[in-house]
Amino acid sequence: MSSTNKNVLFLIADDWSRLAACYGNEAVKTPRIDAFARDGIVFDNAFCTSPSCAVSRACILTGQHSHTHGQYGHCHGFQGFSTHAHMNSTPHSLRSAGFATACIGKKHVEPTSVYPFEYEPNVNSRSPAELAQAARTFLNNNTDRPFYLHVGFSDPHRADRGFANDKTWPGVTEVSYRPEDIIVPDFLPDIPEVRADLADYYQAVSRFDHGIGLLLDVLDESGRADETLVIVTTDHAMPFPGAKASFFDSGHHCPFILRTPDLETRGVHHQALINWTNIRPTIHDWTNVPAPEDLPERSLLPILAEPEIAGWDETYFSHCFHEVVDYNPYRVLRGRRYKFVRNIASGHQSPLPTDLFRSVSWTAVREQNVKKMGLRETPRVLKRESEEFYDIEVDPMETTNLIGNPDLAEIESAMREKLLTFRRETKDPWLEVDFQEGRIDDPSL
Repeated sequence: MSSTNKNVLFLIADDWSRLAACYGNEAVKTPRIDAFARDGIVFDNAFCTSPSCAVSRACILTGQHSHTHGQYGHCHGFQGFSTHAHMNSTPHSLRSAGFATACIGKKHVEPTSVYPFEYEPNVNSRSPAELAQAARTFLNNNTDRPFYLHVGFSDPHRADRGFANDKTWPGVTEVSYRPEDIIVPDFLPDIPEVRADLADYYQAVSRFDHGIGLLLDVLDESGRADETLVIVTTDHAMPFPGAKASFFDSGHHCPFILRTPDLETRGVHHQALINWTNIRPTIHDWTNVPAPEDLPERSLLPILAEPEIAGWDETYFSHCFHEVVDYNPYRVLRGRRYKFVRNIASGHQSPLPTDLFRSVSWTAVREQNVKKMGLRETPRVLKRESEEFYDIEVDPMETTNLIGNPDLAEIESAMREKLLTFRRETKDPWLEVDFQEGRIDDPSL
């Protein structure tokens, strides 16, 4: 297979948690995603670097963390955040190498000079049929060029009312769910309002699954599937309090399914700990287009045949803002068992994203004064401590902060230092806060 024939189809949901049979949830119906998983590789320990839409997409496309690329928060409307002008991106590099590049549907990063997709049609990103037709047009118009096709779905993000399930989408047979049949995760209270909210969310997930199927069908129709790396993933996890825009695993632990035409073993579950900054080097590796030398992470292609590979046992998160009012800067080192969190603005109670605060779920929690969000105390959704340390194996919902536990002092100290090294190496501007608090020496020296 020549380098000029190695294409990429990148399919990204908006606010999708690991809800699919291939991730152990039999209640939600995702037949096309599950079929794709049987033909590809399912990563069980994949984590978005930041649980916020624009920030996460910038991490994916630049290969850099949120505190490095400058897209600290949302870019639309009055939010106004924008990727640093000097940053390089996947569409920039691949387009310069002769690839046809397209972003169909939700893009949500700025500026265009950093993300110069040559084809950006005006489509409704909620409509699987429109997304698929635009993708068909792009592929038909570029039969003689390698391509990078980035398709951004708006499902299963919340809409103005619910999850846009009240609208009719051409070609979609809606899958509805009874509240009593869904699975309430351990970070949400099992009350009727939450179950109803989740049932609506499941319906949007199933509509997204339909869209994934249409896009895979378009790729097959083009006759180029045997030349194409396909990735199915999300920007971050579900739009519920304690997930989206939070440091908890319930906000970062996400679906990531990859397929190459030359996979030797299919349908396996890979155990490497990865984050979204692994995506760009993987795409460069696949397309044989040189990647920038300053990328913090490495390609996944060399480890696809080794699902239990050693040396992939930790990963990093970095978050600054969601909306401009949602200031919640933190950095995280996530190992297989232990997780160390540095909350840089711990004295500040972080507001919830607008859609979460107004959601059916959080409204019920507020109005009914619900004391516990599943296994977590409700105040933990909003309040932070400057450092937090968890045994994920024993406490997967991160309910008990182990900072200062004498039995774990050595592990705590080692993870603190490793996280600090990561922040120094990635030139984290928020190190100034640590300096002013007396935690480190002057980072400018």
